[in-house]
Amino acid sequence: MKTGKYQIDVLQEGKMLVDGGTAFAGLPRSEWEGFASPDEKNRIQLGINFLLIRGEGLNILVDTGIGRKFRPARLQMMGMESALPACRQIEKFGLSADDITHVVFTHLHFDHCGGSTEFAGEDTTAIFRKAVLLIQKEEWQAACKPDEFSRSSYHVHDFLPLQETGNIRFINGDYELADGISLEVSGGHTAAHQIVKIKDSLCNFIYPADICPTPLHITPKRHEAFDLYPLETLRARNTLLRRALRPDTLIAFSHAQSAVFYRIELVNGSYKAVNADENASS
Repeated sequence: MKTGKYQIDVLQEGKMLVDGGTAFAGLPRSEWEGFASPDEKNRIQLGINFLLIRGEGLNILVDTGIGRKFRPARLQMMGMESALPACRQIEKFGLSADDITHVVFTHLHFDHCGGSTEFAGEDTTAIFRKAVLLIQKEEWQAACKPDEFSRSSYHVHDFLPLQETGNIRFINGDYELADGISLEVSGGHTAAHQIVKIKDSLCNFIYPADICPTPLHITPKRHEAFDLYPLETLRARNTLLRRALRPDTLIAFSHAQSAVFYRIELVNGSYKAVNADENASS
């Protein structure tokens, strides 16, 4: 997708198997199985997606997926044994890890930042060593000392080794990364969860990350069990969807099964995500 100054690509590391009840918290299986197709173990597939933004001398990753630090048996259980991590994904564009200028972390859950570090012998080391690493300071503090509810989502070996680069830039609140590229704190999923917005001459773009992880989560009563503040998630999502109704605005989802761009439409008073590529070709 070309916005004017920037080329945006949605990359998919793989599809992770998760319990359907956690993806649609509070809904009985009889309600969500009609649109989410669980397997015999009650699991559904969620894409592990992230962004590559290029232009104006910048190569920006937004999130880095899970990575390869899990044991093979665990990766197989998750359905991620054949996944291609972020550092390999960018090779398709002629880039190496050292070519990445910035990494934006929407939050520090393992499925969004695990691909930023790797095992090197007995140590864990940063992969994108030359990049500026943009993290909300409040998110970092919460990840380093998680509460009981969040503990399973934060894995310190995913992010603590980033300190060795000396390139972490802790930010407090909304932040202008570059001309037309901004980060906005949404809260909801975590206290300092942030989204990415791009405003350019040809097209506007919004990346809500886990405020609205899939097209199926546009419906207000659908949210993930991992949301720390569900009402904040709902408010932030509704604000975002109202913005995305503009005809010149595209959106991508962090856990959609397809790594594509969508338009948001209002149909009979309800939001609907429409594949922008299919819409354009029809």
